[in-house]
Amino acid sequence: MDIIINHLSKRFGKKEVISNFSARIKEGRVTSLMAPSGWGKSTLLRIMAGLEKLDEGRIEGLEKKRISMVFQEDRLCGNLSPVSNIRLVCSGKVQESRIYEELERAGLKGEELVPAKNLSGGMRKRVALVRALIVPFDLLILDEPFDGLDDENKMRMIDYVKERSEGKTVILVTHEKKEAEAMGGEMINGLYCIRSGMEPKQ
Repeated sequence: MDIIINHLSKRFGKKEVISNFSARIKEGRVTSLMAPSGWGKSTLLRIMAGLEKLDEGRIEGLEKKRISMVFQEDRLCGNLSPVSNIRLVCSGKVQESRIYEELERAGLKGEELVPAKNLSGGMRKRVALVRALIVPFDLLILDEPFDGLDDENKMRMIDYVKERSEGKTVILVTHEKKEAEAMGGEMINGLYCIRSGMEPKQ
């Protein structure tokens, strides 16, 4: 079912970061949310992932959904290799050969056993994407997942995400319209919706 966000508001102290925001996230589609920094995008994603509580409003359609998320930060264990970082989230049914295959798809062949702290920022971001996509999920939440990647690796990972999330609900936060267009699906102008509380145009 679709995810319905109804008149959601969130404050931190006296600062209101989301005000009366409503939107429909279509099931099985990509929805891209675009807005400048500081306009509540990451907070909205954290609320949807159950990491923050909303102050007002409600969200319908998240019940029983398996959620996988890529944060702005890669959130890897620096002393562990990409293989070990991914293994942490996998069930025993995932063969190690599969992890190596997915890392190769992400352009990380030869880096599988290097401590994550020794990888470049772009490499770490790609490991985080592989980690999020290798587990079973119904909803994929992506918070600026392609930030810091060069054009070649950005398109590689966009294609990878689209292939691995086909038929699933995906919410993408990005500053780049080209990224949203490449991912396809719906685009919500978060600058307009979050601040005005109006329904997005379809």
